[in-house]
Amino acid sequence: MSSQSLLIGLSLVVILSILARLFGDWARLPVIVPLLAIGVIAGESVTGIVEPDKLLGDSLSPFVQIVVALILFEGALGLRVSQFPKEIRPAVLRLVTLGVLITWSLGALGAVVFLDLSTTIAVLVGAILIVSGPTVVLPLLAFVRPPDRVRAILKWEGVVMDPIGALIAVVVFAAISTGGGLAAFSIGQLLLSAVVGVLSGIIFALLLMPILASHRLSGRDKVAMTLMMVVASFLAADIVFQDAGLAAALVMGIALANQSKVNVTYIDEFKETLIPILLGILFVLLAANIEISDVTGLGLPGLAFVAFLAFLVRPLAVLTTIGLAVTWRERLLMMTMSARGIVAAATAPVFGLALVEQGVEGADKIVPVVFLVIAGTVLFSSILSPFVAKRLDMIGESDPSMLVIGSPDWAIALGQTLQQEGTPVKFWTPDADQAKKIEQAGLDVSSDPIDPRDPGSGADLDGISLILIATGNDALNQLFALDLSHALEPDQVYRVPDSEGSLMVVANPSRLIKAAVGIDEIESRVATGEKFVIFDSDTEMPVGAVPLMVVETTKALDRPEVFFYCDRPKSPRRRTRQVAALVPVQS
Repeated sequence: MSSQSLLIGLSLVVILSILARLFGDWARLPVIVPLLAIGVIAGESVTGIVEPDKLLGDSLSPFVQIVVALILFEGALGLRVSQFPKEIRPAVLRLVTLGVLITWSLGALGAVVFLDLSTTIAVLVGAILIVSGPTVVLPLLAFVRPPDRVRAILKWEGVVMDPIGALIAVVVFAAISTGGGLAAFSIGQLLLSAVVGVLSGIIFALLLMPILASHRLSGRDKVAMTLMMVVASFLAADIVFQDAGLAAALVMGIALANQSKVNVTYIDEFKETLIPILLGILFVLLAANIEISDVTGLGLPGLAFVAFLAFLVRPLAVLTTIGLAVTWRERLLMMTMSARGIVAAATAPVFGLALVEQGVEGADKIVPVVFLVIAGTVLFSSILSPFVAKRLDMIGESDPSMLVIGSPDWAIALGQTLQQEGTPVKFWTPDADQAKKIEQAGLDVSSDPIDPRDPGSGADLDGISLILIATGNDALNQLFALDLSHALEPDQVYRVPDSEGSLMVVANPSRLIKAAVGIDEIESRVATGEKFVIFDSDTEMPVGAVPLMVVETTKALDRPEVFFYCDRPKSPRRRTRQVAALVPVQS
């Protein structure tokens, strides 16, 4: 392949991976869906514009292994034991112990019965399919909105299950790749692989901690050092014992997440930028390398295997929660969440490519089987979960579209109007008296600490369309805006204009709320009895009305999106638009 062809091919991989991610965000799909679809279309079996084997040659498998190690490290950073709710621990622990054994053993049995795989390959496929796929399940939870307990159990099951499944798959693969298949399996070798991975992960985590604590390095330098140390941990473990590198990366992430000596939020950029980019490139390459004929060639037995996993194996795994504080309606809903995701799709090619090179019989079936299961379980969960939740009357309240930080009377009046029209609003204030006033107005309020780097704590930022910052302290407003703009997009964070003569602590940390009149006048007009009213886009507003917010919905949106009128005087096509305006009393 010429240098120009290589340049074109590699450039297309980057371009297509980012386009797929953007499309997934726009269409509100789990990111794995458009990545795999675009990869397959661009791959050799469809258009042939991306040919991974020719682009990377023998380096494809090592590249995939390094990227998977980084993905596992990033996922392990979310395993903070301190944030594991006590009330759901028994259910989650059963799912990740007894449930894992059921999924692994029955998954392997099904692969033998339905797909006629050898026992060796079936055991590995069963291990790969242990993972539950939080990257797919979490968007489903956001759409279905199940009760809090179901949501928490499924979220933590996915977070914990991914590294457990990956670790089991790694040690099974290590046993198989030693030669002779499972007959050559050695408990000693398995333990040695695990020990090498654990030691390497812990050692490099300890080496990284003083670097993260150093005041001589910038945040970006610490991100670079983290990347270097993860790859070094992976390499060291793999050199000492082949295929122990993935376990090392996993353990390193767990160790860093659960220590309290240094602040690991410095490496948020690692999670928010590098990993998504690498993950997108990886999946386009992997999907492009799939022969569609290999997947479709699995035929009815392949579909029967997917149904077996979804309709028998998953329900049996959920039944391990019998005897715990989980209702049968909750169990039925949990049974419909069986989607596999990122880790399964990332690890299958690593093991499949390596075993094919070693000449292990049936290894060429690993990737097609796993990708069929991913597609089938994602489709199954996406269709069945909302249906079952609705029939069981277990669709919970919508996540808030707008978070208000502060408690001015005009914002409370606006929140009441929006919520009455079906747009959920949540308030945050540390003042107990103000929180009580907000509750009396019939609005949701939180006083828990806000951590923008951890959406699962305090005021949950997941799914927030807009944040309004309106405390009585201008400097605090500016600092809030600066920090929250890193958690969301800068154009999603608004604050009230600073008072005349106030000190500018941070320059331009967010957008300012603008209206036909000032915020002070809006506050005084609300105090005199003026109210906010929702108008349809084609309704003429009365004289003196002050349009302030725009509410937009489409059939695809699971909840309304809100914008300030100053930045959204007109809406895109295919959106239903309403305007919240302050209306004079006489109107």
